[in-house]
Amino acid sequence: MPLTHLSRPGPSIDRHRAEFADPALEERFLQHMLPERNAQLKASMLFSAAFFVVFGVTDIATLGPTFTAWVLVGLRVAVALGALGACAAIAAHPDSVALSVRATCWVLVAGLAVFTAVCWFQPDSMAWNLMSLSVIVMAVYIVFPNRFLYAVAIGVGASVVFAAMLLVQGRLTGDDMVALVLLLALGNGHGYIAARRLQLAQREQFRSTLLLQELADRDPLTGCLNRRVLQEGMLDAELARARRYGSALSVILCDIDHFKRINDTHGHAAGDQVLCAFAALLRTMTRETVDSVIRYGGEEFLVVLPQTELAGAQALAERIRDAFARASCPLPGGARVRATAS
Repeated sequence: MPLTHLSRPGPSIDRHRAEFADPALEERFLQHMLPERNAQLKASMLFSAAFFVVFGVTDIATLGPTFTAWVLVGLRVAVALGALGACAAIAAHPDSVALSVRATCWVLVAGLAVFTAVCWFQPDSMAWNLMSLSVIVMAVYIVFPNRFLYAVAIGVGASVVFAAMLLVQGRLTGDDMVALVLLLALGNGHGYIAARRLQLAQREQFRSTLLLQELADRDPLTGCLNRRVLQEGMLDAELARARRYGSALSVILCDIDHFKRINDTHGHAAGDQVLCAFAALLRTMTRETVDSVIRYGGEEFLVVLPQTELAGAQALAERIRDAFARASCPLPGGARVRATAS
């Protein structure tokens, strides 16, 4: 298998959902971004929670020290405490993508529900409330890290509820209502464009990183993993995993016999063909997503076999040796060369 070229587009991104088309790769991306995401999320929650409570002063200023005003202030405090609880849960479970996403959605939905209640009891402050909603909607799209479609649903949903509330209150003329809807659509449109661009840019950067990592970790001739992955601790990680779960781990060291003679007799191009044929055979006879085939040296290969007992590894080694001995490698000009491995 030839090494992936830089011009290859790489894993596809669903540009409508602003996510990788492959769910497993999307989960890997989210896990990769989780530390940065959680740090930004906690900062956004704490900052917003503080201001959400402070704005309770406006409830008292508008409604006076009435029971309704104090209830609204209490609801603001409850949302802020919920945000603090979400931050604590994220700190306690820093590796959970699902928890981070759920915390974001629940805090935003709760905060917007309380904001809508505040607006209901302060109909004379409609202009200020509309400006506040515009800021909140932009924060939903940009400031609070979330999955793109969830952010869109929350932003659009909050705008629809706000417009419906004003329609029920009946305090706006038809022209004012049209202007309100256009302003809300404009705010959501800008948020949609900005959030989508950010989400796509993050995934394109991650895709480029994966491609560069692939280029660094692969042997350019055979497409197998190279010795660098061993130096970076791949085998140590497999040993640690085997010890942790009490599973077996086997390693096969393969060497093409008399490889120098093949180079001397048929030329280095023929030697390269033999190396590629042997590497392809190793990949064919091993488990693609479990085992690892590594070009260890010139004509030496390592096959790392997690969850494989010694007897199974020995049997596989014999099958590889027999299959390679029976195969022949085509050369330019129609000639063929045979080789063995041990």
